[in-house]
Amino acid sequence: MYKQCRTEQSSNRQRLLEQGLLDAMLQQHYDSISVSDLCERMGIPRKSFYRYFSGKEGALHALIDHAIMDYENYQNPEGEGRTVLRDMERAFSYWKCNSRLLDALEKSGLSGVLIERSINLAIREGTVPQQYLAAEGKGMRERVTGFAVCGLMSMVIYWHHSGYEESIEQMAQTALRLVTKPLFTDLSGQS
Repeated sequence: MYKQCRTEQSSNRQRLLEQGLLDAMLQQHYDSISVSDLCERMGIPRKSFYRYFSGKEGALHALIDHAIMDYENYQNPEGEGRTVLRDMERAFSYWKCNSRLLDALEKSGLSGVLIERSINLAIREGTVPQQYLAAEGKGMRERVTGFAVCGLMSMVIYWHHSGYEESIEQMAQTALRLVTKPLFTDLSGQS
């Protein structure tokens, strides 16, 4: 799909190509962008593109994955105790700052790819702190992680689509309620 770069120079070139795809997606639908068009737009030979990506889908996946991975370095509070509320505020703040990517994905109907890549990366890398997960056993933790990440990213996408009507703090409070309180009560009125 895409190359894991070993040098900073190579990584920077790959990121420039990803940004070229993002810029193109902001102007036209992903399906109408060809590798040739992208290379022509960026003034590079096709073989340069294929040094980093197996195709256009690889560039899309790299763009999304790198955005997700960059979250780990985004306003990581030092010295503060980590809480679910702070993590939620940080997540909503990060994705609001990355609205260009959300715009491009929405324009091409690819928001689901962001959700899928987010879930896969969270499960593979274990990015959800274990102390937040109540589930026992690895298989159940993966399911809970997938459910939580899918819900959070769906909230981000809906919030973006609605024009960020709620504040970051309001979204974080809503997300916190959803992950810490039962969603439904049983027929007897107990949760």
